[in-house]
Amino acid sequence: MNFSPRWKNRRSERGQILPMFVVLLPVLLLFVGITIDFGMAYVTKTALSRAADAAALAAMRNVNLGQAEATQLATAAFNANYSAFGNSSATPPSVNVAITTNSSNNTVVNVNATTALSSYFLGLLSGFKTVNVSTLSQTTRPKLIMSLVLDKSGSMNKNGGATALPPAVTNFLTYFDDSTDQVAEVSFSTLSSIDVPMTTGFTSPITSAVDGMKFGGATFTQAGLQGGLDQINSVQVASGENVVKVMVFFTDGWANTVEDTMSCPSSTQLELGGCSPPEYGVWCHPRRIPFMDPTTGANASCAGATTFYSEAAGANLSLGPTVLDGLTNIAQDALYRANVVAETARQDDIVVYSIGLGDKISEPFLQQIANDPASTSFNGNEPVGEAVFAPTSAELQGVFQEIANKILLRISQ
Repeated sequence: MNFSPRWKNRRSERGQILPMFVVLLPVLLLFVGITIDFGMAYVTKTALSRAADAAALAAMRNVNLGQAEATQLATAAFNANYSAFGNSSATPPSVNVAITTNSSNNTVVNVNATTALSSYFLGLLSGFKTVNVSTLSQTTRPKLIMSLVLDKSGSMNKNGGATALPPAVTNFLTYFDDSTDQVAEVSFSTLSSIDVPMTTGFTSPITSAVDGMKFGGATFTQAGLQGGLDQINSVQVASGENVVKVMVFFTDGWANTVEDTMSCPSSTQLELGGCSPPEYGVWCHPRRIPFMDPTTGANASCAGATTFYSEAAGANLSLGPTVLDGLTNIAQDALYRANVVAETARQDDIVVYSIGLGDKISEPFLQQIANDPASTSFNGNEPVGEAVFAPTSAELQGVFQEIANKILLRISQ
């Protein structure tokens, strides 16, 4: 039997591998190169997509400024967010922004971005010297249905709010689309007033209303919130129409007024309260529990009344023994009744934002009204709003702007 020496077999194997390696090396290099080309295309597409998303959101948030301005701001947002990740072979991207309206009357923004990459290795295989990379980002903006519920009580004359509120509201309105969004404005003090019913073309009438607003009286918060809720519910939403419902509630104090049937000595519908514990002895110091006519807001009398019905307690509560005791009971019930209305609004899928001015507010109450995550009564099954606070009137405009941005973020996602 004849055996070849083992070293000869090994030399033969090495002789076979070397030609195979020479043949396969260009193929391996080509596939590695193609992988690099596709990898660079993927990274570039990711960068394009991120920048296009930013552009679409920028256009949507500024669509109320007109298509030309919104498109310009969208292009600026794209440029600020796009990076070629050091890929010098990529051409400057072309960006097209289109703002249209769909069949449901919702605004739609489409941003299409395209760039071309030089192909280092793919061209060897396919003959294509460049690879086009493109992306499309689309954002649909639902119609906004919003009520502004504004406190015009007498305390606004004492903390600068009467002067600061009108320009803050006027600036707030510029963030929204006057031609498609619908907005109402409700004000409240001792009585509630629908100053501007729900409408498009809201900027001018609401601006006029807040500029001419007279401040005075108590804080019948429940009535203001109910008016805002009624205005939102007055809108007939078409089948399939995508809308976002929002209530913006502003106050500079506690709810301090309720309306009830009192025995004086016959049954009479009256408002009672008008002063909350933080205000007592500072902005108001009544000698007796104030009673007011629910139609005119004028002072009324209810001689001999010693109790009122508390909805929070489900029983009659005392109006004494001191005036402050009675006012405290009334104010606590006024807070409760106001939140019942706000909860009804949230159950109707209305997002509530609260704004508080000054140091006479109840932050827990405003957080509860908005279903703010910071509230001890936060309910994750209801629309999540937010409560924000302006310690001074100088900060009021900035707080309204903050809320406007939060609403735009909500309707532009």
